This record gives sequence, C-alpha cells and structure tokens, in this order.
Amino acid sequence: MSVSPASASTRPPGGWWRPGPRRNFRWTAFVLAVTAVGAAVPTPLYPVYEIRFGFAAGTLGVIFAGYTAGVLLVLFLVAPQGERLGRRWLLALGMVLTAAAAVDFVFSHGVAWLALGRVISGMSVGATTSVATATMADLEPNHDQHHVARVAVAANFGGFAIAVLLSGLFVAYGPDPTQLPYLLPLAGSLVGLVAVYRLPETATALGTRPASWVQRISIPAPLRRSFWVAAGGIAACYALYGLFAALVPSYLRVGLGIQSPAVAGAVVALMFGMAAATQLGTSQVRDRRALLFGFPLLLATLAVLVAALVLASGTVLVGVTLVLGAAVGLTYMGSTTLADRIAPEDERGELLAGFYSAGYLSLALPTVGVAVASSFVGLPDAAIALGAVIAALVALLYVETIRTPTPPGGGGRPRNGGTRP
Repeated sequence: MSVSPASASTRPPGGWWRPGPRRNFRWTAFVLAVTAVGAAVPTPLYPVYEIRFGFAAGTLGVIFAGYTAGVLLVLFLVAPQGERLGRRWLLALGMVLTAAAAVDFVFSHGVAWLALGRVISGMSVGATTSVATATMADLEPNHDQHHVARVAVAANFGGFAIAVLLSGLFVAYGPDPTQLPYLLPLAGSLVGLVAVYRLPETATALGTRPASWVQRISIPAPLRRSFWVAAGGIAACYALYGLFAALVPSYLRVGLGIQSPAVAGAVVALMFGMAAATQLGTSQVRDRRALLFGFPLLLATLAVLVAALVLASGTVLVGVTLVLGAAVGLTYMGSTTLADRIAPEDERGELLAGFYSAGYLSLALPTVGVAVASSFVGLPDAAIALGAVIAALVALLYVETIRTPTPPGGGGRPRNGGTRP
C-alpha cells in the first residue's frame, strides 16, 4: 500500500520506530542492507578458510560462484510469487536465510559447508533485493523513484562496506575469527524480522493464481537498446566487484606482504563505502548522464589498477580504490535508474529479471576466472588479463551510450519525483 504525498505532509516526522511517513521505508532499506551484510561478512575470512581446510584457489572460485547460483535460483523461482504470497513473507524469508547462512558458516567443517553457506546467502539476496526495492517504491512518501533507487543501492553498498570492515577487525583482533564476525548478520536478521513484522503489506495480487511459476525475461523491442546499455553497466559493476573482492585480499598478502585481515577488509570496505557515498552525494546525476561519467572513470581506474599491480604499490592501490568506488557508484546508479525508468509497469518484472541476471552472472565470472587462472599464470597476470577484458567491455558500452539518446521512458517510473503515470 502506498502513502500519498498529501497524507505524508500532514503527519508528524517519525523516527525509526515511531509512526511516520518514512519509518517503514527506512526499515525496508535496513532489511535490504542486512542481506548485504550477510553476503559480505565471509570475505576477509577466506584466507583463514584456505589455510584451515587446505583448498586451492580454484576451489575458492567455485565457493564464490555458489552465491550467484543461490541468487538466480530464488530470483526466478521464489521472488515472482511475492505479489501472490505477500512481500512481507519474502522479506521475512530473506532474514531467515541470512541467519541460516551465518549459522552454516559458524559450524563449517570443510569446503562443502562453505559452498552451502554461499548458496544460502545468495538465496537470501535473491529473496530480498527486488521485493525490498518494490516495497520501498510503494512506501516512499513522495513517490520519488530516483530516491528509492539511490537509497536501495546505498543500502547494498553501505551494508557491504560496514560488514567487510568489521569482519576484518574481528578476524584480526577477535578471540574466534571464524565465529565472532557472524554475530553481525545474526543480530541484524533478528532486528530485521521484527521490522518486517511491523511493515504494511504492499503486494497487489494476494491470493491470485500466477500466470507463470517461473520468472520470465522479456524486453520490449523499442527498449532493447537502452536495456542493453543499462544491463551492460550493472554487469561491468558486478564484474569489477567480483574482481576486486577476489583480488585484493590475496594481492595484499602475496604482492605486498600484508597479512592482516583488518587491512584487507578496510581496503575492500573503502571501495564499497565510496560507492555508497557517491550514491548519496550525486542526487542529480542519473540515467544516461551518470553512465557517461561513470564508464570513462571505470576505464581510467582499471588502467591505474593494473599499474598498481605491476608496481606493487600500496599507496596507488588505496588511491585507485577510492576512485573505483566513485566510478562504480556512478555506473551502478546510472544503470539502475535507467532500467527502472524505461520498464513498463505491465512488463516490469520481466525486464528487471533480465537486468539483475546480467549483474549476478557477471559477478561469478571474474571470481572463478581469477581463482583458476592464478593457479597457472600467477595472481597479477590473471588479474591484468581479466581487467583488460572488463576494460574492453566498458569501452564498448561507453561508445554505445554515446550513440543511444536518453529515452523518454517505457511507461514505467518518472524521471524525477512525482506520482507514477
């Protein structure tokens, strides 16, 4: 159910728990952030797991890929039932799965446990991401869909940054590095369940029979050019995220001789924190304009990242991390706001399913690629080769973005704040 702008203006401002026009919107964003926390916490622990369980880099790539499998499984089979079963039910399922993944990691005794934990973590994200964003769209008092997209993306990146930073500190200085960090998603999911219980139900087709039990992908012909620009943008961001998360902890340990998980977590958190800050600080840069800024910045950053690998410079790595975060923030925001605005209301689910699928599939490829290739040619060469592939993709996308005019919209969300058409 939506809150009209008129009613929002007559109600007193509400806090997190007090009734108010933005309380439910904020708590839905919190639920979204909790799933990002659950997905991020294991990142600084993988070097510990490698030593403890004695697996190779290629195995680590397969463990990472389980996350994508979990996301896509739920995204296509469970999330489409949200309008029929209720969005609150799916959000609660996301919190339960987040807690279940944390419990699995706490009691892990081998590679199979880690892979299962990643699959469950991916399932929690698949159950929450699209449903939480749709719920936020209905609960935003002014129906400002750009604000919705901005907060949703900032919640994802911000949750990831906080979790990686704290997890790295727990691993470095805590009494039990493979258990203490998982208190974060466990506590967050419990609070999230309480928040979901207090949310209003915003599903629009409760109890109806679905047209299809599996989420279809459909892009109307007039929108395909803009769609591929948007999908390419999110694919580039997720590929860079996968490359960075897979590369940095190992590079710090092998290339720079820095063994501290706290430092590894801080560097990864720096990138995601900068991406979140960019989301919140560039409110007027969106759609195609954000991509025209973001793609060249990604290209330049990739070139400097390669230089940092060759020079083995920690200072250059920190600088490129900050710029990379800004570039990813702009590109991700441009992609999501463009896809959201061109999506027709009656085909919104089909178009966004294809959009997010492009991103999550791209997340797995760099992780697996770096892990496997580094066994044969070494970590720096594997990362440089994969970075060159991503750079070529980004260059092509930039050219296509220049050639693609700003679309008027596919009948979906308005470009600026205001009521839906």
